[in-house]
Order: sequence, then C-alpha cells, then structure tokens
Amino acid sequence: MYVGHAAIAALLKGKRPRVPIALLVPIAFAPDWIDSFSHVVHHPNVIVSHSLVSVAIGATVCGLFYGFWSRSLGDGLVVWLAYASHWLADLVTGIKPTWAGGPMVGLGLYGHPVWDFVIESGVVVVCWLIYRRSLPVDARRRSIGLLIPLGLIGMQVVFEALQRPSVL
Repeated sequence: MYVGHAAIAALLKGKRPRVPIALLVPIAFAPDWIDSFSHVVHHPNVIVSHSLVSVAIGATVCGLFYGFWSRSLGDGLVVWLAYASHWLADLVTGIKPTWAGGPMVGLGLYGHPVWDFVIESGVVVVCWLIYRRSLPVDARRRSIGLLIPLGLIGMQVVFEALQRPSVL
C-alpha cells in the first residue's frame, strides 16, 4: 500500500481531530521509514521494519509516548492505530512477515496492478469521505477539498508507473 497509509491517517484525524495530521501521516508510514533507513545503512531487514511483531512494538511505543505526552488515552490509541494500520493495509497489497521464522502472509495485490489501484483508490475515497465529515460545513462545500483524494489517487498512478512502467 502506498497512498492508502496517508488516507488512513486522514480517516483517523477525522475521528480524533485533536491529533495532528502532521503526526498521523508519518506515523502511518513508520515501517516504510524504518525499511528505507535500513537500506541506507545497507542492512535491509523486513522483519525489523514490517513484521507483525515489530509493528506491534512500534505502535505501542508511539501510542504510549503520545498518550502520556497528550495526557489522553484516546489520542494515544489513535496514534497506535495509525502505526498498526500499516501492517493491515500492507497485508492487502503485499506479502508481509509475521515474525522471525514465521510465515509470510498477504494477498499480494502488487502483482495485480489494476486490482491494487482499484482497492487503494477505494481506500482513499472511503477514508476521505469519513475525514470530510469531520470538517465544518462550509469547508465541505469547497471544491478544493477534492484535491485530497484526487491528489492521493494521482500519486498512486505515479507510484504504479514507477514500479511497473509497462502497465501504463
């Protein structure tokens, strides 16, 4: 999943407006940041970045830290959900590890680019609709709000083109 992580962060922002979107988006991408860093230091390890165990640990650390900092269990839970949602979202599109020595699981939609695009675009639209309901009525009426889902779906097209130029 690519832009779906940002869409899920927007959905969570819509449900818990007190938590900054500027925090939720990077937290939702945290396993990908860890994976990218592991490649930079030449020690790629998908178990450390994307396993069910590492995501659970990362989500718990981030959720507890933010919950204590904000003095709100609910806010901490939303941060936990943003991080933990990464594994579930990637489970749909990719094949991800469970734990060291455990099975790799997932639907592997990256191998089916049309389905990957359809599902991820659907996630973007549903999450945006939920987020949009949290906005004041006058903000909902502005067409500029459409730039969020259209921009995310456009980014998905770019990611697909970079991954598989022959598809487009």
